[in-house]
Amino acid sequence: MACFQRQGLCSAWRYLPLGSLLLSLSLAAYLALASPSGLHRRLQAEQLVPQAPAMGGSPSVTSSDQRDPALRPWVEPISWQPRAFVYHHFLSDAECDHIVALAKPQMRRSTVVGDNGGSVTDSIRTSYGTFLRRFSDPVLTKVEHRLARWTHLNITYQEDMQILRYAKGQKYGAHYDSLADQSPRIATVLMYLGNGTLDGGETAFPVGSSWLHPSLAGKFGPFSPCAEQHLAVKPRKGMALLFYSLKPTGESDYSSMHTGCPVIEGIKWTATKWIHTGPFHEEWINSPESADPKRDPEVCMDYEDRCSGWAKSGECKKNPAFMVGDNFSLGACRKACQQCTICKPLSDIKCRSQNREQAGFLPILD
Repeated sequence: MACFQRQGLCSAWRYLPLGSLLLSLSLAAYLALASPSGLHRRLQAEQLVPQAPAMGGSPSVTSSDQRDPALRPWVEPISWQPRAFVYHHFLSDAECDHIVALAKPQMRRSTVVGDNGGSVTDSIRTSYGTFLRRFSDPVLTKVEHRLARWTHLNITYQEDMQILRYAKGQKYGAHYDSLADQSPRIATVLMYLGNGTLDGGETAFPVGSSWLHPSLAGKFGPFSPCAEQHLAVKPRKGMALLFYSLKPTGESDYSSMHTGCPVIEGIKWTATKWIHTGPFHEEWINSPESADPKRDPEVCMDYEDRCSGWAKSGECKKNPAFMVGDNFSLGACRKACQQCTICKPLSDIKCRSQNREQAGFLPILD
């Protein structure tokens, strides 16, 4: 069944009741795992792997059969509580580096969903992050199609890709991914983009989880204190972790509670794909992100002619989201509100980095 075009495919799966959909997916996963060699061959045949780009170009794509045999992709089940699978070598180094390069200029302090449904910063989540729009880049599009093949879920069920960066001491406290709405998140895929040399930073499942076999704990460890005695996965560049937030019955799987353990050493980069039980904002897929040019957090300037007058009338405090900015956008009048520094010369990296940090963006020097 071809589920991988943008519009109108997999209609037979698309309108199944939630319980039937989950049971069908579980059966498909069971049958695939009953024949590991067949699954391995199918994933190898379908995966496209970007290689290092030529000077000035973008990553080229070749068959995975041309890769070092030790780096060929394969899937390993690690738990039924929650249902979790590790896809070894899901991304190539070139793909990982490309995704980080796309995201890095727009990385901001991560937020969580607040009591009023809006996004707020919170000590439970101390990383930097941003979202990359679906189908916005050729490499992203290939990864999204690959995810649809692996999960057997229509590509339109995926959210935009969230990129997160955790430095030393940063973490994400224990939480659930599934949302109680008309189309809850059925599954999460975490892709690890860093160089794999960090200590800590595991994805751990602290409530009711268990390994498929006790020997797997030794294989995937050693773990930091946060992850010890739990089902956990240590970040390795190119690896992907798939786990389900819902049981085949459609009920929430409470063993899917997970935490991003504190980073002890190094930098952790991840890409997250949340997958729903139905299409997720299909109207966003082909729409441009914005008709306005992106504002540069490094440059101290006003984007409206009337900023100076608005600032004098107190709008910087009355209307801070528009004037200075919020968790989603950079303000139009940061200069007039004295929320940035005019860098002289403009190439002053330290000054530009401070402007980024003051606006909540990842500093250049990091």
